[in-house]
Amino acid sequence: MHDRRLVAGLAAIALLAIAVACVFLLAPRWVAGGVETLARQQLGRSLTAKDGAHLTLSPLAVRLDGAELSGATPDDDSVLTAKSLTIPVSLGQLLTRRPDLTHLTLTGAEVALLINERGAASWDFPGFTPGPVAVTLEQASLRYFDARNSQAMQLDHVDGELDLRADGGAAFAGTAVINGRLVRIDADLKSLARVNADGSPLELALAADDGDANFSGRLSTANVLSLAGPVSLSSATPGPGLRLLGLPLPDGATVPGPIAIDGALDTAGRAFAIRNATFALGAFHAAGDLAVDLRNDQPKLQAGLTADAMWLDPFLPAAGAKGGDWGRLPLPFAVLKSFDAEVSLEGRSLSFGAFTAGPTQLKLTLTGGKLQVDAASSLPDDGTLAFTAKADATAIPPSVALKLDAEDAAAQPLLGALTGVTQLTGTGSMATDVTAAGTTQEELTGTLKGTASIDLINGRIAGTDFAGLAQAAKQKILDGWSAAPGATPFDHLSGEAAIADGIATFRNFKIEGPATLFTVEGLIDVLRQGIAVSANALVNGQPMLPVAVIARGPWGKPRIYPDIPDILKNPEGGFARLQDVPPAQGN
Repeated sequence: MHDRRLVAGLAAIALLAIAVACVFLLAPRWVAGGVETLARQQLGRSLTAKDGAHLTLSPLAVRLDGAELSGATPDDDSVLTAKSLTIPVSLGQLLTRRPDLTHLTLTGAEVALLINERGAASWDFPGFTPGPVAVTLEQASLRYFDARNSQAMQLDHVDGELDLRADGGAAFAGTAVINGRLVRIDADLKSLARVNADGSPLELALAADDGDANFSGRLSTANVLSLAGPVSLSSATPGPGLRLLGLPLPDGATVPGPIAIDGALDTAGRAFAIRNATFALGAFHAAGDLAVDLRNDQPKLQAGLTADAMWLDPFLPAAGAKGGDWGRLPLPFAVLKSFDAEVSLEGRSLSFGAFTAGPTQLKLTLTGGKLQVDAASSLPDDGTLAFTAKADATAIPPSVALKLDAEDAAAQPLLGALTGVTQLTGTGSMATDVTAAGTTQEELTGTLKGTASIDLINGRIAGTDFAGLAQAAKQKILDGWSAAPGATPFDHLSGEAAIADGIATFRNFKIEGPATLFTVEGLIDVLRQGIAVSANALVNGQPMLPVAVIARGPWGKPRIYPDIPDILKNPEGGFARLQDVPPAQGN
């Protein structure tokens, strides 16, 4: 009797073990079959596992390897291929053959969002109502292609949670790589079916170390992929932020920041426009329209903006100059070859260093690595300023050019901003037309060539009394301009210079004062910041010295002495011979 009970117990255990074993052995087949049936019922598509179905124990799940969801017709590409599709199950679900098919995990998936020549979208399932499902994506990629216009986009390394809702909407929270940057994505789409019809409301937020973007509007692919609605963009480091948007600035290229843009986004394919935008780049604030066209190999930026004030200082590249030395850091000419641009700016004022102009119109054109900036400004007392600046990054070495004309302009702020010379005041005309070539500030300065002219009235040269210098030079060799402190007032100052290899040569440069006249000729070495000039001085028409006065050496501290042979070697003899020189004839 006892033995019969033991045998019956063992048989029951054996039968249970066989049943459980059958469940585990057969589970992958009927779970896979359930998924295939669900795909046919809810999507009208076939789902297959080319590499078979398998049961995993930790965690307990059924894995379909080589999963593939077909297109709408046999000729269409598959909507989905994945290295594996995993359905988590419990022991109870296995025993009851009722797995929960609303939670899936796709590993290595490639999702093809395609629109064929007839305008049919691969994500449309006419006549079917997809049920709710939550999908975990692991290292997926999303590929979009519109055969009507060859528009293509792709997201790689997608990780996150995709929630397909019963109301036809979809939401995603996760990360992807966009233009080489890891980006956090939070998106909510009202209706997947309406995207390729009248469009669907979309809430989209992108966040990266390089910047943030937020959009609230409508997504449509009825004619071409387009977005319409309010958008805001911000980045503390504009260079990487612009690269995130698809402007391929070279690594290391800097743009002054931070940057912020708010406006109404209107896109057509890979052409993006922001209307009625407010734009901030560092201290620069403007309003108007912006557009970026990414349809061609060379991106193009277009803008029409108005601003209260325009500052040029932040947009001029740092050259590495310190302590009066010219910079030897490579200038970012490569940026000019990264994109094309057409920008027009209107500002109530223009500032560069201490120089400030009134209402200004500026036009920037960048095409194929060649930049041209044209500007016209109003100055106080009916003065005007016009300049054209050019840079050619395609030349070897790169070249730059500047043509500037100022009329009825105050000399001190303009010359201070352009040359660093702040001692000269007065009002009048100033002009320059120069070119240079090189990759650094030092190289550009050393190859400078062209012309410059100045014609001022009613000003002064601060820091030095030229008449005092001439008088002092009768007695000794002077060491720098400070030997005669004070100022040199003038009624009229004029002169022209020819520039070659960074050296400015001038003749008949005149400084006319109430009782004095100085005529100067010689040269200034711009690169080395040195001078070699001679000046003749008259007081009330009579020569102050019988010979010219020489100034030679560093610009900041030249040696100043009468033009007597060998005076530097024998100062005493030189000054003795000066007394024997007959007086020069005055005017």
